[in-house]
Amino acid sequence: MELRQIEHFLAVVEEGSFTRAAARIFMVQSSLSASLLALERELGTDLFIRGRRGAELTDAGRAFLEPARSALQDAEHARDAVAEVRGLLRGSVRIATMPVAIPRSVDLIETIRRFQELHPGVHVQVIPTDSKSMVDLVTDGQVDFAITPRVSRASSTLRFETLISTDIVIVCPTGHRLAGSRELDLRDVVAETIIDFPCGWRSRELFDGALAERGLQRQISLEVNDWSGILTMVQRGVGITYGPHACVDTGTFTGVAISTLADPPLWELGVASRDDALRGAAGRAFLAAYRARCNERTA
Repeated sequence: MELRQIEHFLAVVEEGSFTRAAARIFMVQSSLSASLLALERELGTDLFIRGRRGAELTDAGRAFLEPARSALQDAEHARDAVAEVRGLLRGSVRIATMPVAIPRSVDLIETIRRFQELHPGVHVQVIPTDSKSMVDLVTDGQVDFAITPRVSRASSTLRFETLISTDIVIVCPTGHRLAGSRELDLRDVVAETIIDFPCGWRSRELFDGALAERGLQRQISLEVNDWSGILTMVQRGVGITYGPHACVDTGTFTGVAISTLADPPLWELGVASRDDALRGAAGRAFLAAYRARCNERTA
């Protein structure tokens, strides 16, 4: 069994199809299929059910999944350890983040640019997902760390380092009756058409909690899984929304106004990670560079 076969297996699992996996790893599909057929022959069983809906794991494939991930991670750690001794930096960095406009003071863009200039041999992968999934990815060791809101679900293996704290605010179209209000009572908000985040987003969790504390209910009629899309809808007068004050870019989204709440929930953004020893050299170096960049911007 070769490492490249394990990489091919995991690519198909993650992409859900041979076609997408082949495109991701820059192989022709026939070569990818041949590699996995050879792996199945060696293991003596089918790993995938191949059909019109894509590639689904068999029971044997599901049993092979975690050992395959562990083997690949062990190989990457071994390569990183050798490279570190030689004074080189290679390998990969996997970062989970939320699909929200992160404030510029703590975004990843400048760190990625500088890091790739210094270490062109490192593959950086940014994975957008919701906060619940980010915790699972970090806890399972599938990413090096996550830039995530603080979540209520505790984990003994998870560390959280706060980067910024900001109030939940109400975002309205300019000209709306609540636009620019200060110390709003949530009773004034629930009567409006609210564009909601889906369940699982920290902002939704905080907003729902604030309503529950006050014994308030609302009709949930519109959920959007994209912060830019939500702000665009507000901009066009579809409704109002709520979200972290620091993430509302009124320069980009003209035509929206911010209203503050009385006793607002506090939204925190930070770095979620496991023990440093569980990351490779590239992950440790990138996280150190990111922390330094954040300190520069917030000093």
